[in-house]
Amino acid sequence: MNEKLQFNAILRALIKLFYLNGIFLLLMSLYRLFFFSYFANLSDFKGLYSYLIKAFILGMRYDLAIIAYINLPVTLTIIIILILNRKAYFKNLLKPITYYYSTMYSLVSILLITDFGFFLYFKNHINILIFGIIEDDTGALISTIYENYPIIKAVIGFSVFVVLIYFICKYVISLIESDTKEIKPYSVFVKTGFALFLVTANVLAARGSLGLFPLGVMDAEISPNSFINKLAITGIHTFQQAIEFRMKETKDYNLTKEMGYENNIEQAFMDFLDVDASRLNGKEIGLSLVRKTRKNILLQDAKPNVIVIMMEGFGADLMKYNSEEFDVLGDLKKHFASDYFFPNFLSGDVGTIGSIESVCFNIPKRPQSKPLTQSKYAYNDYAFAGAKPYKKAGYETIFMYGGNANWRNMLSIMPKVGFDFIEGQGSMKPEYLKNQWGVYDEFLFDHIYERISVKNGKPKFIFVMTTSNHPPYSLPPTYKKLPLNISEALNDRITGNKDLAKMRFQTYQYSNQRLAEFITRIKNSEFAENTIIAVTGDHNFWDVFDYKTEELIDLYSVPFYIYIPKKLKPETSDTGTFGCHIDILPTLYNLSLSDAKYISIGTNLFDLSIPHIAFNVDGLIMSSDAVATYSSINKSTSYYRLNDNRKLSPSNQTDKHNMILKHYKSALAVTEYLIKNPFDIK
Repeated sequence: MNEKLQFNAILRALIKLFYLNGIFLLLMSLYRLFFFSYFANLSDFKGLYSYLIKAFILGMRYDLAIIAYINLPVTLTIIIILILNRKAYFKNLLKPITYYYSTMYSLVSILLITDFGFFLYFKNHINILIFGIIEDDTGALISTIYENYPIIKAVIGFSVFVVLIYFICKYVISLIESDTKEIKPYSVFVKTGFALFLVTANVLAARGSLGLFPLGVMDAEISPNSFINKLAITGIHTFQQAIEFRMKETKDYNLTKEMGYENNIEQAFMDFLDVDASRLNGKEIGLSLVRKTRKNILLQDAKPNVIVIMMEGFGADLMKYNSEEFDVLGDLKKHFASDYFFPNFLSGDVGTIGSIESVCFNIPKRPQSKPLTQSKYAYNDYAFAGAKPYKKAGYETIFMYGGNANWRNMLSIMPKVGFDFIEGQGSMKPEYLKNQWGVYDEFLFDHIYERISVKNGKPKFIFVMTTSNHPPYSLPPTYKKLPLNISEALNDRITGNKDLAKMRFQTYQYSNQRLAEFITRIKNSEFAENTIIAVTGDHNFWDVFDYKTEELIDLYSVPFYIYIPKKLKPETSDTGTFGCHIDILPTLYNLSLSDAKYISIGTNLFDLSIPHIAFNVDGLIMSSDAVATYSSINKSTSYYRLNDNRKLSPSNQTDKHNMILKHYKSALAVTEYLIKNPFDIK
């Protein structure tokens, strides 16, 4: 005879399971407290105690999300048993639940202990480097760990803890089994409502947020202090992120082979540098790329601040429609007219992270390959890292992002690039207005100004990434809009929702106007004669217009603007030259650093003695004499000539085409070598 399951028995069982989860939530909080006491330096937190409280509260939300994921299978199983209404099924479930919770909480404990050990060594939570245990000399690594850490004691201690977890789980389940309290009737509506509530509560707890996005690693960036930001999160979430990065890495893709240089990397260097084998430097072929800025006494005595600003969605195509009635540039147009503006400039990638890497790492985004920051090569020390020449020259180096500083793992990656400080919205004033992606640009520019105003005897090198010109295209109430009347010609080009397009134009205008106001502020300040400002966009936007093949340059074009104080201006210039993101830092090195060594795939745009070839991840390659496209997917090549109106026309293959194609392929092969064979320069 099948005895029916009573609803109140389920209720009391769930309450006891709630106590069990509460115990483990407490244990995880105690672990965080121990983590804090072990790694924290209390002297670093003066004036930041409110952030510490926020970190512990946020940490409980992260922990609760983990527990909710563990509970989800149990919750669904109990609801199914409740629907089937059979007591025997519920009793048969209790013993497996004991082992389930014991196993899951033990696995969580293993990850926390592993993360603790990882933090001991790397001063960071688990990341993609954890997979090096498999790829590296595993035996040697285990031996090193055994010699340096009390592994035997740790294993014994963990074994005792696992046994303790099991007995706690067994005890709680035994209380459920021995429950003999009286039975109370409940209506079907109560039971249905309870089931819905149980699922909803579990899902919300697992999600960790009522906002647009679930609680993630980026949300841990809540303060100006990097350790506080790391305190909230645990290695469980970062391990999940590392797995995602690992799974997304392209398998078995040999870029060197695809570019035609398999087992012949020396030829790639010779083609890229346009030299013969005798010019390559000894054993480390990468040293043949080392360049040096000229010696400049003026720069030695008064090093200028250097600010590089990458504007979100700052495509150049829309600029050609600028007018008094459709004012998308605002005051920026006067700066473009009075300073250096390069119109023939390509973004390195079609996405933000790839373009940031092209500038900050001095190398092109590789086709069919994951961004370097998301790959297993992310944590190497590279000689070509963009901020290192400034750091070696005594600069204070700052990476600044308008949103969460841990976006795309920037908190961990950018120190490897040579940045001393990585700052996001958590490092900025709490009263700064923001949208879903970060602080509005005007406040980000205020923060930049405050940073260069700090008098500590060091010049500043600052790389900045803005966020405002991004969906949902919102504006702060502080902004007074400029005219934005869409012409018939522009209206005809718009595809899709025209109201959405106008919102896009509005945030484009807002960001440009606030940028212009920042540049004006610098020019009218004490920093006017000792600050260089370089501005570009991360990519064009493609959700408003369609582009034909003849319009490929417009599709990928972003502005490149430089303000240079009079005393530092180059002797010669040609702003019509062709460039791309990898040319930004070598150009700035030669403007701001004296006798400094650097490595870059790009070139100094003010050096008129060399050919300038621009290219991007999608294989658009252009120079003043020829334009080509190369598909890394089907290995097809197309050849074009550039007309006066920046439109492309098909062309027969010429020697110029062969030259720029060789430069492109060899540059990518050399880039692949640099990434996979890190070295240093003295």
